[in-house]
Amino acid sequence: MRKTTLIILGYKTSVEDIASLAIVTFRVPDLSDASKKAALPPSQHKPLSAALLQGCAQAEDPLAICQILTAVYLAGLDEVSAKELAALFSQSEIAKYRKTLEKLGAKSKTFALGPEVLTLQGLFAEREGQKEKAKMFYLEAVERCHFKYNPKARHPMQLPLITPWNALGYLLKADNDPNVRDQAKNYFRRGAVEGDDPLSYYELASLEDRTSPQWLQYTSKAAASGHRQATVNLAEFYRDISKEDSPVLANSKMRDALNWLLGWRQGSAADLAREWLQAASNIGHKPSTMQLADHCESVGNKEGAKVHLRKLLEPPSSTNQVEEWPQLVRVAQKRLTGIRT
Repeated sequence: MRKTTLIILGYKTSVEDIASLAIVTFRVPDLSDASKKAALPPSQHKPLSAALLQGCAQAEDPLAICQILTAVYLAGLDEVSAKELAALFSQSEIAKYRKTLEKLGAKSKTFALGPEVLTLQGLFAEREGQKEKAKMFYLEAVERCHFKYNPKARHPMQLPLITPWNALGYLLKADNDPNVRDQAKNYFRRGAVEGDDPLSYYELASLEDRTSPQWLQYTSKAAASGHRQATVNLAEFYRDISKEDSPVLANSKMRDALNWLLGWRQGSAADLAREWLQAASNIGHKPSTMQLADHCESVGNKEGAKVHLRKLLEPPSSTNQVEEWPQLVRVAQKRLTGIRT
């Protein structure tokens, strides 16, 4: 696809460069201090970003169209930052961009964001109940994808978009026909093996029995790549096998796979479970943080418990994110008061 080149302040630039600038501009944070923020005029970063994206979208730039319509799609899933961006565009503009998305989809072989355009088309079709049409878009996107990670494939600050192999896997997994559901595994496996995709590994694990070595292999791969629920599941797994009567160890293949751990020293599985709890806590899973606090208290380590309880009071990492576990925050506040007393 030919890039449109513009002259701005004497320098040559492309519409894609302007769209990239717009994406970065939207991410400029506002003042967190409420009193300072009230004393200043409203920030123009987000409206300016929307105006730049609007101009690029009118020039049918794929990056701008993908960013705007990804925001529109994710806004329907209650993603806070996406709702904020989507609200800056009128319904008539969004309808126009949907038509542009169709035009880009027809020539998606000619530019790098082609698979992303096709994936977006599939997501909108699926939301509108057109499952066969969505499947067609996903299949085409998968065949055009480079599964291996390419840092230049997406702008680092683009809104997150599901990969086409996972979107297709979820679509097939939800089908009423068991033969169709079986096909989902093929696409999750492609995403895992060819793309080293942690979500694909997690979904592959969900299709295996928890007592099988394959479940442990796939869950470990997903957890090692930072998939939060996989990390939590792995912590629970090692906690369970630390018990003598664990049903997981009734599987001889699983026992063989865990020989390195079971034959090491007493308590090693419980220690490993806490290490994975710490990993889950580090990526924002507050129930894991509470379990760590409980463990510290149970062994008389009050200072360690305080550290974990204070961590529970920390706000979500994103200023736009809603607290996921408000009850745990309240419990931590009460327990910290009790410890100090």
